[in-house]
Amino acid sequence: MLKIKKQRINFIVLVVIMAFLLLGTIMVIICNERNINIPIKQNDTSSDSEAQKPCEKIRKIDGLCITGDEVGVYAVMIDNHVGARPQAGLNQASLVYETVVESPITRFLVVFSLDEDVAKIGPVRSARPFYVDWTKEFNGLYAHVGGSNEAIENLNATYKFNFDEFYNGSYFYRDNYRSAPHNVFTSSALIKKGIEDKNWEIKSDFESWKFRPEPEADGAVLGVEIDFKTYDFLVRWEYDVVEKNYVRYQGHRLHAVSDGSDILAANIAVMYTTSSVIDSYGRRETKTIGSGQALVFQNGQVIEGLWQRNSLGNRTKFFNKDGTEIVFNVGSTWIEVVSTETANVKY
Repeated sequence: MLKIKKQRINFIVLVVIMAFLLLGTIMVIICNERNINIPIKQNDTSSDSEAQKPCEKIRKIDGLCITGDEVGVYAVMIDNHVGARPQAGLNQASLVYETVVESPITRFLVVFSLDEDVAKIGPVRSARPFYVDWTKEFNGLYAHVGGSNEAIENLNATYKFNFDEFYNGSYFYRDNYRSAPHNVFTSSALIKKGIEDKNWEIKSDFESWKFRPEPEADGAVLGVEIDFKTYDFLVRWEYDVVEKNYVRYQGHRLHAVSDGSDILAANIAVMYTTSSVIDSYGRRETKTIGSGQALVFQNGQVIEGLWQRNSLGNRTKFFNKDGTEIVFNVGSTWIEVVSTETANVKY
């Protein structure tokens, strides 16, 4: 009996001790909670108002919002021969014209804004008359390495900002890891240095396209193929519904630049024109003035219409079937110039 009583006393003592321990634990937790500073997120009305603030000034060449003064542009003749790949700088262009220079090889007229820093641009190649015509839309510097007789005569007679590597070699360089003639490069810094040394004033007095600040809803046309009738010059642009842009493929593979970056575009325009071979070398004459059929791809949609350019001093503009000027998405645009002879287009 005494043994049982002693066990009961021990049990009661144990319960009391456990109760005190539990109470102490609860008190510690309460004290700690009182000392925790729980941050309360405040509505940042200032940042919201900045985000919603409309763009007061856009860059004429690509519609991007700018805060400073508008600057001009420059164009570079960039090689697309298989031996010239991968190129440098294509992913930073505001506007690119691509067309056949000698069948089936295409070449790029690449337009950059002077306020972009581009570390390496090229390979730079020779001029052709139709690329000179498109350069005159912007009245900016035109960088190239020589050219056809007709192109050089045209530039020497009519164009102030002719930046030929033959006579301006210090603003270009040879990449020793590339084979000639696909090894001439330049940069935005060298271009700007050339403009400064020559006291050229490059103005942004060209016409601007119309731009919309936000893309429209996605459509169901998720790609366009421009087949320049040779395996290595089969171009495909695939629409990325997440990033809202087009990714370039060439020769059945992703077309990346030398630093590994993809080539992306907000808009793809297909411009139908006439083009014919004019000599035994395969050089071509391509129409750049007048009008013709056009397709504009944006937001996974295709707009059927036409292109029009009335004179060398005018921009090439795009219109839908009812004659309304097409509004472009902000960002880079690639213009694929084709004829029924040089390319097949599928979408």
